[in-house]
Amino acid sequence: MAVKKYDPYDLAQPEKENDTNLAVSIAAGIGSGLVKIPLGLTSVAAEVYDAVRGENLQIEDSAVARLEQFLDDSVVGDVVQGLEDKARDTAAGRITEALVQVGIPASAGARIASGIASKAVKAIQTGKRVSLKNKNISKAAKRASQVGRFATVAAGGSAGAALVYDIEDIGTFGDISALPTELDRDERASSSDDAIRRLENRAKFFYEGILISPFAYGAGKAASLIAKKGKELAYSNSVFERIVDKYLGAPFRPRGKKTQELFEASMKVEGREGSSAIVAKDLLRDTDEVLKTVYDKTVDVASKVKNTDKIVEAMDDVLKSGKDSIKNNKFEFQYFDKKKLNDFNKSLDNIGVKKQQRESLIGTLTDARNSFNVLKSSILQGKNISVGENELNKFFSNRLKYTLSNDYKIFENKKLFKVNKYIPTKDAKDKVVDLFMNYARANKRPYTNKQEAVLEVDQMLENVKMDKVTRSPVFRFENKSALSDNAVQEINMAEAISQNKFDPKDLVKSQKDVKAFRELFGEIKDARRTVVNNMQALAGVSARDEFYNTILKNGKLVFDTPGAARNALPNREIMRGRNGLQIKSPLGEQVYTNPLNGKFTSQEFADAIQFAEQLPLEGLMKSALYRYLIAVPKGLAQVAKTVLSPFTHMRNFTSAVAFSLGTGNMFKNPKFILDSFQKSFNTIQPQLLYRNQPKDQAFYRFLLDEGVVNSSSTFQDVQGLLKDIAKGGDVIERTFGKLGKRMNKTFKGAQDLYVAEDDFYKIYNYFAEYDNLINAFPTANKTKLAKDAASIVRNTVPNYSYVSDFIKGLRRSPLGNFVSFPAEIIRTSHNIVQQGIKELKNSATRSIGARRLIGYGTAVSIIPPTVVEAFRGMYGVSREQLAAIRRFLPEWSRESTIIPNKDKEGNLYYTDFSHGFAYDTVINPVQSVIANVEAFDEEPLIKGLFEGTTKGISRLVEPFISESIYFEALQDILSRGGVTDTGQRLYNDEEPAGNKYYKALKHVTEALLPGSIPQFTRIAQAAIFGEDPKSGRDLDLTGEIGGFFGFRNIKLDIPQSLGYKITDYNKNLRDSRAFLPRPAGNVKPEEIIDGFLKGNKARLRGMKEMKKDIEAMEELGYDTREIAEIFERRNLKSEFRALTQNRFKPFNIPEGLEEAYIRNANENDYDNPFDSNTAIQIGEILRELKNLDLDDDFPSFDLNEEGPDPMASLPQQVTSAQPIVQPTAQVLPQKGLTPTETALLSPEEQIIRQRTRT
Repeated sequence: MAVKKYDPYDLAQPEKENDTNLAVSIAAGIGSGLVKIPLGLTSVAAEVYDAVRGENLQIEDSAVARLEQFLDDSVVGDVVQGLEDKARDTAAGRITEALVQVGIPASAGARIASGIASKAVKAIQTGKRVSLKNKNISKAAKRASQVGRFATVAAGGSAGAALVYDIEDIGTFGDISALPTELDRDERASSSDDAIRRLENRAKFFYEGILISPFAYGAGKAASLIAKKGKELAYSNSVFERIVDKYLGAPFRPRGKKTQELFEASMKVEGREGSSAIVAKDLLRDTDEVLKTVYDKTVDVASKVKNTDKIVEAMDDVLKSGKDSIKNNKFEFQYFDKKKLNDFNKSLDNIGVKKQQRESLIGTLTDARNSFNVLKSSILQGKNISVGENELNKFFSNRLKYTLSNDYKIFENKKLFKVNKYIPTKDAKDKVVDLFMNYARANKRPYTNKQEAVLEVDQMLENVKMDKVTRSPVFRFENKSALSDNAVQEINMAEAISQNKFDPKDLVKSQKDVKAFRELFGEIKDARRTVVNNMQALAGVSARDEFYNTILKNGKLVFDTPGAARNALPNREIMRGRNGLQIKSPLGEQVYTNPLNGKFTSQEFADAIQFAEQLPLEGLMKSALYRYLIAVPKGLAQVAKTVLSPFTHMRNFTSAVAFSLGTGNMFKNPKFILDSFQKSFNTIQPQLLYRNQPKDQAFYRFLLDEGVVNSSSTFQDVQGLLKDIAKGGDVIERTFGKLGKRMNKTFKGAQDLYVAEDDFYKIYNYFAEYDNLINAFPTANKTKLAKDAASIVRNTVPNYSYVSDFIKGLRRSPLGNFVSFPAEIIRTSHNIVQQGIKELKNSATRSIGARRLIGYGTAVSIIPPTVVEAFRGMYGVSREQLAAIRRFLPEWSRESTIIPNKDKEGNLYYTDFSHGFAYDTVINPVQSVIANVEAFDEEPLIKGLFEGTTKGISRLVEPFISESIYFEALQDILSRGGVTDTGQRLYNDEEPAGNKYYKALKHVTEALLPGSIPQFTRIAQAAIFGEDPKSGRDLDLTGEIGGFFGFRNIKLDIPQSLGYKITDYNKNLRDSRAFLPRPAGNVKPEEIIDGFLKGNKARLRGMKEMKKDIEAMEELGYDTREIAEIFERRNLKSEFRALTQNRFKPFNIPEGLEEAYIRNANENDYDNPFDSNTAIQIGEILRELKNLDLDDDFPSFDLNEEGPDPMASLPQQVTSAQPIVQPTAQVLPQKGLTPTETALLSPEEQIIRQRTRT
């Protein structure tokens, strides 16, 4: 290989080409665009002069030519040329130049037109031009004036844009797809004709502006409405505005169809519940830490488990025996029952638990009771309780003892497909069978035999369900009572346990019978579960009670009558029903009165208030087949690639620093940063190294209440899908639970760690925002500042709570991977800029706003190009070489921010910076445009802009519409026939079926494996072999380790990449002939000619691309001989020669296909489609095509099928110095005809064919 060795540490390197600095190029683009504005006006005047003059002058004598010559000879021309050269050195400079050229004249034209239109509209409105006495005329006149105003402004703007100096360099959309507005770039011989051509091009530019204006106006109008009238759009009297809100506003904003107040109140509920969950976790940690100290290492595992079960059961009895009182509107813990405490101490003493450890456990139970009372006090103070204090105290005590205390094994050990794994003991089952038989006899409807009762108990076990509130069993059975109207009776175990009176003829006649059912269902008595269940239940009631009170106090959301709701919420569907809201309480209607019951509101608000909103694709998730074939594997795959992937954990942590940079919070005092990092570490939750201090835990709970932490968009996206799948139980936890407690604990630890990595920088950002505010407003209320700081973090750092319902719903589809994260990047990017501008307007926060905007600008605009430029300079890679590198990158990296580098031997490497950069979602569309403008540097600018914009938008929406990890693997097998979407073949069709099934299963299974397995494999291969043993591809250990942080450094194998491209090129050559119709049916001549043209057009595109690939290799230091050898190994020597000679090699219609067309026509009595006329046209087209260079566009052929001279309307041939390749069919020298032509053509047709060849 002829690539020169390069040592980045060698200071004596030859000078590299002096690249124009990016900033200089953009500045030059501005200057060049400004200078060309007056030149555009002058050029238009010269063109009009030449066109009107009408003299048949040579082009060099035209006014336009004299103007250009004057510029070339003047200082102005030197300035223009210098600025243009600098601007064109980078894609950004070229785009800037065009924007200035088009934007300023267009704006000026629009302003002038707007002024004229305003005067006309004013005249209409005042009745000077039109009589407005008639209402219909008045309304029509006003509407017409609005339309006329828009049309005038659009025309003015388009006219201004049409004065651009470089119209042919910029281009039109017609240049992309050969539309009527395609520009004519063929210079005419006379000055008049050429001036008319130029003016026609300007007219096309103008027409496109007019056509595009309504779409641009509509998009701008919709965006403006959403931004300015977001809150009022849903209530608007305008149908258009309501449609905008329904389809463009509500689906994509965090609050959806809710008001901001309703949305924020519902977010508070989540925060409060999360805060209580942290309290419960801390209590469990306290218990577990004591239990760890109870036994030394000599105690066997079985004894530990058995004794631990005894301890937590004894703790459960003590916890439930506690007594509370109510003083000053607050619950206070009094004491535990003495007998229960004595029993507890004795039982623990018998198994060797020391006094200090027993006291620690009692202390934890006391803390639990106090935590319960905080929530109970909150409920009492909400003033919605319907009973007295003593009765309420008794109610909560009984609820703890009987309703929320126990879990049941029957709900835990279930397989994925809902097959019960828990099997009750024979003794437990026999007791309940006896109960059923006694019940039947008591009601004089006995079973025929015992087996009937056994079958009924089995059916009951199969269909038992969990009460959503109490988590206790609910089961149904056949009612044997003659007095009952119901054929089926339902029993809720929570109600049965708390019951004191029983009927002798009921199935459950005593607490002894209740105990039999509890044993049957596998009751678990564990203080830890009791704490979690009770905290969860009380937190839900407390948080919702506060939520209901907030909604009532708002005064704008619920109303006393439907009429009042209809008046306050116009154009909204008001909820149906006479009784208004009827929200059931977990505490029961006798204890708790919901303050919103009986109130009226819109149906949308009613759903939100009752937390009954449905996400999109709800119907899909109701299908068990879809859940288990698509949703479950998708969830498992996403868990494997996130929570269970060490690489993803590392990238999750390191990439999140961008959020602190993007909000400007890294521009703080270094000591403050380090101190805040330490405090953030002390606050995050896994507490793997040591327990957090109580004050840190209290602070974390505050952040939970405020919705700052535990809101990772990626993790919660996966969790949301798992909850959708589970339908009341955690599928993933049950799946990992099968692998044992240790594996389940590892999984839970990985979950906590993933959240902590996200929380770390959110907590740091909170400290930074609070510091900003306390310095700006030192005398303000600190609580308010704390909440304001939390609000800023919620709105400027990705937060799952702010993902719209529409985006959340996409997680259920087979498409999309982690869709919430890119959606949040877009939202928070907008909010950062908005927040910065808002802060700039206030003198107290101006420095904060400046720092924020600088931080965001640094993150998205400075760091990516600066890193690229630094590495380019360090390793001597020119911009042309970087553009050449892109041609050999994988498809997914071509539009990314690419960091080039080399090793000491000069081998090229690259790092896809976009892969590990958090803000890539918003900068990649820009990067895509720049990359494609560079790739189309010799084409009109519009082509690169259009291609780049299309690809940028495609990449922007890719996370939402691409196949999910699992579904993609499934599609590779089922829809793509064993070929991946990147073209990799998984198996050969000729392989035995067993091999294919094995490889297909292996491919799908790999999609479900933890994402780090391939990375660890490459690291091991790089360390041991330095290459991939299977493919022989070089692997660099340092580069592979960089993958931990999302920045894997990959070696480029250009010759191998060219080999892949040649394979695609060969396929393109073969496929180009596929445009020809098959010789079957009644084939028409025009079908053959059309297929011949389309096929050769596709062939020209393929040759153009391959030529660019060859030029890219040459740019990267490979000589022609090396490249030629690669083609020769593929038997493509002649193809390579044509490519390097810049010569198009069209295909001819094969002789065998000609014969097949004629034979098919003769055999089926059709008209011969390949007659002399067709042959002549094909021959003339072929001659034209053989004269094409690869730089030429494919010519347009206006074929006259019926006339005697079918080529009369063909365009003037493009001359070429290259030799013309002769037709491939063998020609007989004596006749000038092929054997086929001699055999099948009539004498007259043979004469015509001979003349054509002559």
